Amino acid sequence: MRWFCVLALTGLLAGCYTQKIEEAFERDVAAAESNRVIHDYCRSCHIHKDFSSVGHIEEMSVAYNRKVFRYATECRTCHYLEKKFSLNDFTRKTRRPEEANQGEFKEFELEILRAQKEKEK
Repeated sequence: MRWFCVLALTGLLAGCYTQKIEEAFERDVAAAESNRVIHDYCRSCHIHKDFSSVGHIEEMSVAYNRKVFRYATECRTCHYLEKKFSLNDFTRKTRRPEEANQGEFKEFELEILRAQKEKEK
C-alpha cells in the first residue's frame, strides 16, 4: 500500500510538472514566467545543467535573419512542444535558423507580429 501511495504521488507531481511546462509555451503566460519555467526545465537535464538562457538567446539571435527570431526575448519563440496525444506526452522542437531564414515559419511569424500589434493598442 505504501508503494502505491508513493507511485501515485510521483505520478501526480510529474503530471503537474508536465502541465506547467506545456503552459509555459502558451502565449497567455507572461514572458518572464515562461522563460523561467522553460529555463528550469532545460537545466533539469544533466546535459544542460550549466545552461544560461540569457546567453543562449543573445548568442543564437545573430544566426537568424528573420525579424521575429532575431529580436526574440522569449524561449518559446524558437522552441515549442509538439503534443503526442497517443502517448499523452510531448516532443520538444526547435525552429532552427536554417529553416527560419528560408521562411519556413512565416505563418508563425505573422501570428507573433499580430500579437505584438495587439499589445501596442
